[in-house]
Formats: sequence, C-alpha cells, structure tokens
Amino acid sequence: MHRLTSERGAVLLHVILATIMLIGINVFVIDYGVMWVGRNQAQNAADAGAMAGAIALAYDDFDDRTDTGPAKVFAWQTSQQNWVWGQAPKVNITTDVTFPVIPDDPCVDTTCVRVDVYRDNAGANPLPALFGGAVGVTGSGVKAMAIARWGAANASDCLKPFAIPDKWFDHYDDPANSNPVDVDTWKSDDYFDLVYPKGSKVGMQGTPIPAADRDVYVPPSKTSTGTGFTLANDLGTKVVLYYGKPTDSPSPGNFLPIDLPKADGSVSSGAADYSAAIANCTGAPVAIGDILQTEPGAMKGPTDSGIDALIAKDPLATWDSTNNAVTNSCAQAATPCAKVSPRIVAIPVFNTNQYETDRLNGKSDIQIVNILGFFIDSHNAKGDITGYFTSIPGLLVAGKPSINKDSGFAKVIMLVR
Repeated sequence: MHRLTSERGAVLLHVILATIMLIGINVFVIDYGVMWVGRNQAQNAADAGAMAGAIALAYDDFDDRTDTGPAKVFAWQTSQQNWVWGQAPKVNITTDVTFPVIPDDPCVDTTCVRVDVYRDNAGANPLPALFGGAVGVTGSGVKAMAIARWGAANASDCLKPFAIPDKWFDHYDDPANSNPVDVDTWKSDDYFDLVYPKGSKVGMQGTPIPAADRDVYVPPSKTSTGTGFTLANDLGTKVVLYYGKPTDSPSPGNFLPIDLPKADGSVSSGAADYSAAIANCTGAPVAIGDILQTEPGAMKGPTDSGIDALIAKDPLATWDSTNNAVTNSCAQAATPCAKVSPRIVAIPVFNTNQYETDRLNGKSDIQIVNILGFFIDSHNAKGDITGYFTSIPGLLVAGKPSINKDSGFAKVIMLVR
C-alpha cells in the first residue's frame, strides 16, 4: 500500500516528459528554422544563378545554349558560389539550368534562363537536423527556382551627344540607275534620298523621287526590326562616325551633335556641356521615342576634348574582333574601374525618314528609335571617331516604346519569377 501511494520518482517522470516536449519544441523551432533559412539561401542561389545566366546569354553569346556555353556555365558557377547552410547546393548543369520557352509568357522569345537549386536527400546533401535525430528525423530538404531574362532596353542615362541615322533600304543609288536589284545594299557613300539630290537631271533636283524608287526606312518596333540595325548583322561592325552637316541628307555613319537633358532638369547647351556629356554621363534618362534638338555647328573641338578624356579613362582597352569584345580594359582588372569599359558608350539612333522629311521642311530635330553600344577605338585630326558596335547595359522606362530583342543592343536583365 505504501508503494502505491509513494510519490518517489514523480519528478523524474516530469523531467522526462518535459525533455521530450523541449526536444519536440526544438525540432519545430530550430530545425524548422534551419529549413526556412536554407530555403531563403537556396532562393538566393537560384536568383543569382539565373541572373548570371541571363547576363551571359545577353552579352557573351545569345545563341549558345549548350552545357559548355557561357550562359549555362556562368549560371551553374554562380549558383555554386551561393552556399545553402554551409554547402554548395545541388545543381545539375544539364537538367537544372534550362532555357524555358512558354507561350503567352515573358519567356516566349528564348531570352530566359531557369535555375533549379536543391538541398535534399535525393542529392545526398540534405539540410542537417540538429534536434530531429532524437525523434527519428535525420534531415530536411529544400528546393528553389528562379527565372531571369534579358530584354531590349528602351532608355539610357548615359547617352553621348552625337546621334546617327538608322539603316534604310537604299533603293535610290545616285548616279546608278534609280531602282537597282540590290535594294538592301547600304554603303558608306550612300545618302538617304526622298528627293532628287544635287547633280540630278535639269529640273529634277529637289523634286520628290517616285515612291517605287526612293529610299525606304522602317523603324524598329516591338514586333519587327524594320530596316534598322540588328544584332545579327551589325554586332562587332567597324564604323567610322563623322560629322554630318544638317543641310545634307543622312549618310551611313554621319553623326549630328545633339542637346541632351541633364539631371537637374535643364538641357545641355554649348561646347562645355557637349564635351562634358561625352566624357561623363548626364544622369538623365533619354528613351526611345524622345525628340531631341540638334546643335547647329560641327562641335569638333568639344568632340575632340570629350573623346580624349573618355579614352584616358581606359587607355589600354582594345577591341578583339574575333570575339567581338573589349580586352585589356580597366573594367576587367582585379579591382575594376567600372562594370564595363568607360569607352563602351551609348549612342542614340534617329528615325532617318522623320529627320530627312523635317530637314526638307527647315526643321532640325531628331526622334530616337534605338540605342547602340559603341566601343570608341580612336579618333583622328578631322574629328572622325572609329569604333565598333557592341552591346551595353540600358534602362527600361515605363510608358516609353520598346523594341524587339533582335534590335536590342542596349539591354536590361530582370528576374521574372
């Protein structure tokens, strides 16, 4: 009877029950917390990998989607550099780094990179169970997915104040016959002709060329490249930019000095502002569709001084024509001077037809239809600027027109999910 009523050992029983309850609470609080920390870290790894893949797809090679191509390699390497609870996550470069194409989705145009990241039992790298072992839980798993894409930018806050005409179909090729077979030939000595130029037959100069024979320009749009510059045809092309007189029809490579908006809300004006805008950035976004005013003079002196200052920021940089890339840039040093070489600049491209039509009516403004990257290689005593068309980071401004990826030299990188 004494044994039945004795309370000896009751405290031990309470301790055992409390210990079990504490272990359960720790499993829930700590191990569950480990899982959520790991989940967040896995998402960071997936996001970083997808962004790195999209950057490589945009700037290194937008066609190479193999396991050894830059997009997959950089996506995988970046995901492995972002550890999940002290270990690199499991990412199979073949099956976990992919390029989704989904109808009615931002990824419909083959510009997306998807990265799937794991810490799980299937990959033999589960998250640790710090207290779960006491109740038979040996580990937990997490998975994360991210999709990033590159797209054509529609603006830049670092445009240079010289604009070039967009490409056109050169139907009229004076003094050759007025309707050659090679309508898409576009040579450096051509002019965009809507009216018969100087030297035409008596009585014809200045009169409209028949629609079937005149030059044709179609600006790029969201669904078409028009007749303009494209990545497929013009990336890496060597170009000489030279001053184009506002009194002349546009010609390939001729540039027009322009006034740019400034960060303080004013508009650049005069030689000092013009030169400063070449050497530095104005900081004010300029977008496709914007109308800008041209400067009346050649601006040779300010152009020379601005280009000299720009080249001095990265004096050893050179162009690698084999890979269509800049080498020996200070941006590639162990301590980079910038994200890209300071000599890779954004130049505005104007609506050729609009400018020529307005010029014939005494106006001198331009409408931006595209933004090109341009590596400034050199310039000469005449003021000509030699360089190469390339890609460049840009901005996406809401409410402004966009163009399709095949025309997009200026690019933006974004997470889509």
